[in-house]
Order: sequence, then structure tokens, then C-alpha cells
Amino acid sequence: MRGITILFLSLGCLSCSKSSEDKAAASAPPSASTGSGSGSGSGATATRARGEQVKPPVDIKTPPADATRTASGLVYKKLVSNEAGAAIKRNDTVQINYTGWRQSSGETFFTNRARDQPMPLNLTQAAPGFVEAMQLLHKGEKALLWIPPEIGYKAPPSEGKPETLVYEVEVVDITPSAPIPDDVARPPAGAAALPSGIKYVVLRPGTGKDKARFFDTVTYNYTAWASDGRMVDTTEIRKRAVTAPVYKQTVALEQVLTSMTAGQRVRFWVDADKMAQAGKPVGGVNDGQLCYELEVLQIAKGAHEPPAAPPDVAKPPEGTKRTAKGVYYRLLKGSGKDQHPTPDDAVKVNYAGWTTDGRMFDSSYIKGDPIQFNLNGTIPGWIDGIPLMALGDRMRFWIPEDMAYKGAPGKPEGMLVFDVELVEIVQKAH
Repeated sequence: MRGITILFLSLGCLSCSKSSEDKAAASAPPSASTGSGSGSGSGATATRARGEQVKPPVDIKTPPADATRTASGLVYKKLVSNEAGAAIKRNDTVQINYTGWRQSSGETFFTNRARDQPMPLNLTQAAPGFVEAMQLLHKGEKALLWIPPEIGYKAPPSEGKPETLVYEVEVVDITPSAPIPDDVARPPAGAAALPSGIKYVVLRPGTGKDKARFFDTVTYNYTAWASDGRMVDTTEIRKRAVTAPVYKQTVALEQVLTSMTAGQRVRFWVDADKMAQAGKPVGGVNDGQLCYELEVLQIAKGAHEPPAAPPDVAKPPEGTKRTAKGVYYRLLKGSGKDQHPTPDDAVKVNYAGWTTDGRMFDSSYIKGDPIQFNLNGTIPGWIDGIPLMALGDRMRFWIPEDMAYKGAPGKPEGMLVFDVELVEIVQKAH
């Protein structure tokens, strides 16, 4: 992990916001704890001993006359050629030996020549100039690269002036990525469409008979690309499939999953903002369209279908009662009992929760077992509302955002609606 961090830093792959300690570490290989520094292109002056200094094989101030310049401004010269070696593609992970210099000063800002193994670089995380350069090389080749500041950083340094960086790179090995779909930028004319408008094509039919339901748990793999072909996320290379309830996914992904059977693989195109989870865009892509390939490996059926969203989910109907703190509530079924929990009690309940657009975000009904918890450990709206219930009651609550999950990352936003059945008052929680 430390080696990977060093590599990303030295290639300008991370943002270059620096503390004074980061600046001091710029000339020496930083540890994982200095992950906010770039280790290159910062214009910072080191205040402690520099790392190993390596003499460049040529005068790096001026590229040799036989070097090649591309349209982007990248300059490269192959030192060792191997045209028979495997070519590097846009999203591959390469194992490289490399040394980097600042062109302005000739300072070596990093080298791994003293190490006994090459270092991995996932090109989906590298600066644009380095991605371009690596695609010009083959396995077994060695080259000198002059990468101008315009393409030498994934994000420009926050302090200091960006500068041209010079690298000597040897490609030791290549881990291929999934091939980029030919139609990555847009769906083909013959693509089918879900009711929501999401376009898709079936790459492989399913082996199962039943489509996933929104309350089933699905195991699936996926790979996602931006429209320019950059891979932005994948479980397939990590070999770590997702297993999760369908309703916990984004609305768009839920629509895709509920159209599929086990064993099926599809390619679909979706607006990037519709795949963001908890406000975090996929691979940093906020705008435009993403292309996904998704394969359902297994569908575990939910034991019980949860209740449908109530017809008054959007807002409490006129005449609904309201607590002093702002929780609206309506008794759905009374038990006639007179046992009420206090905020300090532990309780068992069955419940389902929806956002006001009618999308369920949680339910105990799927497993068929009530949930037990200490009431004072829940959201303020439950602490306020549940003590109004008698044992055996069923009640509906409309809980305003400031008494629900306001500001909590990854939690449902806005007013929330819950149907709750009080199954048992367990004990006093101490």
C-alpha cells in the first residue's frame, strides 16, 4: 500500500494541497500518512535531506532532436523498443520502474531503482499526460517522457507553479482491464428502453426464471465507464461482488436490477447524477452519461413482501395529530391496551419507512422478524412518537427532516414516513 501511495503522489495523480510538513517531504518518498502531497510539480523547496539523486541519461532541459512530440505537448523518446510486447490500453494497470525529475532544476523527486520490485499504477487514476504516454508503449519497453504541466497533473498544485516533469519509465508488466465497449459513448440504435427511459442491451441471457424484486437481495458485478472510455468503477477487477438489497441501491440501479434474472448480463447507459450515492458521484463524474456492464450472479428472495407505500405518504392528511415537537401521527389500528413505552425502554417493532416520493428505504417485514432496539438510541422523531403507542398498536408517523437524519451522510433526506407496529416492550434500558 505504501508503494502505491508513493507512485500516485509522484505522478501528480492526487490533488496537491500541502501542509508545511508535506512540502518538506516533497523531495523524498512520502509515507502513506503524507497522502495529501503530490511529491512533484509543487514548486516547493525541501527543508530536509533529499532522496536519492539520479543523473538523467540525457540533458532533460532540451528533449533530443529525435524525440516525438504529440498534439497534446507530450514529448517521448524510446530507449528500449519491443514492438512485439503487449500494448497498454486506457484502463490497464501497469507495473513500472521509473525515475522522475523536475525539468527546471534537474532534481530527482522520486525513483524506485533501489527497490527490488516494480510499482503498480492504475491508469484510471493517473494524470492525463501519463495515461497518453503509457498507451504509446509496450511491455518490455523503456522511454523518456517530458510531460508539460497542462497534462502532467490530475489536479493542479494548490501552491507553487506547475512545471514540466520528466520521467524514465520501464514497463515490466501489464494487468489488462475489461475492454472498453465500442458504444461506450451512446447506446446503439437498437437498444431497448426501461419504462424510466434507461437504454440497455442484453449481452448474455439469464439462467434464472424470476426477475429480482425490489425487496430481494442481489449479488452482482459491474464495470462502469465515462463516455470518453475511462473506467470509473469496477467490482470485476477487484473480484469483490456487491451483495445488497435492491431497494438500497439508487433508483436507476433498482430499475435495472428488477428487470434482470440471475445469470443475465446487460450493458446500460444512464445519466451520471442518477448513480450518485449519498451525494458522491461515481468516479468523480458529475455530468454526462455513464456506460455500465452489470451481471447478476445470484438473487436471494426476500422472505416477505413489505407493505406498499401508503396513499398519504407525500404529506400528512388534514386533521392528522401533531406532537409539540412537530411529529405528525395517525393511529392505524388500536389494541385497546394501556401499556406505553418510555424513551428509556427497549422495544420490539415491525416497521417500514418511506421517503415522501413513496420509495421504501428500510423495513423489518422483509425478514419477517421484528427489530429490537433501545428507543433512546434512535432518531429524535421516534423518541418523540413511539411512546404515544400502546402495546399492539399500529401507527403512522410523518417525521420532519430535523427530527430524522438531517445532515447524516448516506441516510434518507427530507421528511420520512414510518408505519410502526409495537410488538413488545422488552425492558428498561440501563
